[in-house]
Amino acid sequence: MVVIAVFKSSRPGGKGAMKWFGAAQQRCTVLVLTALQVVICAVWLSTASPTPHKNNQYVRSKIVYECAIGSVAGFSILLGYIGLLAAVSFMLAFLARNLPDNFNEAKF
Repeated sequence: MVVIAVFKSSRPGGKGAMKWFGAAQQRCTVLVLTALQVVICAVWLSTASPTPHKNNQYVRSKIVYECAIGSVAGFSILLGYIGLLAAVSFMLAFLARNLPDNFNEAKF
């Protein structure tokens, strides 16, 4: 996000964009997004956590333990949030594909 903002702010009329991408804002964004995922996990695990389920329906001579996910809604919300983060990351990578050829992040 920061690299995209730097190149967007170098264009006319984009000087105000960099005030939203300082070091404190980056740390705050990571902490908020991580805290939101921790809250989703905590709520899901505290209300209906996954439990082992003994399944001897298919083979009677063996006991097979399977994971019963508990709340399908909680698991779906967690996977949806992770998917949302992945989609946003993909979108930012897609926007960053047009950076100038002379830009090398590893140079310094």
